[in-house]
Amino acid sequence: MKYSVRNTLILLLTLAIMVGGGWLYVQNKFNEDIEVANNQLENLEREYRQIESTANLFATAQANYNEAFFVRLNHPKELFRDHSSSNFYDYLQEINRGISFTELNYSLSDSIRNQDHGIVNVNIQGEGRYENLVNFIYRLEYSRPLVQVRTVQLDNITDVERLDRVNFQIALGAYYRRGEWTNYRATLEPSGPLGRILHNPYYPLIHEVPSNTEDLPDVNNSRLVVLTGSRVHIIDQNGTLQSLNIGDRVYLGRLTSINMQRGEALFQLNRGGIRDRVVLTLTQEQ
Repeated sequence: MKYSVRNTLILLLTLAIMVGGGWLYVQNKFNEDIEVANNQLENLEREYRQIESTANLFATAQANYNEAFFVRLNHPKELFRDHSSSNFYDYLQEINRGISFTELNYSLSDSIRNQDHGIVNVNIQGEGRYENLVNFIYRLEYSRPLVQVRTVQLDNITDVERLDRVNFQIALGAYYRRGEWTNYRATLEPSGPLGRILHNPYYPLIHEVPSNTEDLPDVNNSRLVVLTGSRVHIIDQNGTLQSLNIGDRVYLGRLTSINMQRGEALFQLNRGGIRDRVVLTLTQEQ
């Protein structure tokens, strides 16, 4: 064996002995210290994750606080000037308009009097579209006057013609001023309506089909005999000639349109919540 190769092998063996011996020495000598250090590292990493999570929660809370503070500064509440029932009635009429309109009645009960303010107990009952009622309550809660909505009771209506409406009873507390107050803002601006509600949970998707108690024309058992631009003539289920204008009622629906070119009369029906379209034509079999 060459001298250089032998020396190289000796050096490599020596290096391996030194590395192995060093590793064994470190493991035997510092094994407990290494384990303690690893445990401390895991604890620190766990603590760091907790602190990071808390910091994220704080950032969210800070954002919510800033938003609430902005709303408080820019949309301050105001108490009614006094307990006059006419003022409160006028205010209800002001917000009960447009897509917030409901048919309502209200009554005032005893007023709770404190040193610097009073509370008028108000009960409202009525009927209206669910969407409008939601807008009405939204405006009560978010307008400038301080009105507390205490309880809301809703009952659905089973009448087929009014399935999109609900009966409601609402208990309110209207706050008014007592004692010495300054800087009163006479204009109690109502909040804008919330907007269109996409779903009415009180509207039954499928409901019982009512019987034809009014003996309206049943288009499924009728035939079209005469057609004009705004009127149709049909022979109904009883063999009677009936004249209908656009918008007139039939059993489960209404006449919605007339197509003179196609010789068709279009009816929109509601079969217990299932929307249906029926077309009668002059060419159908007699």
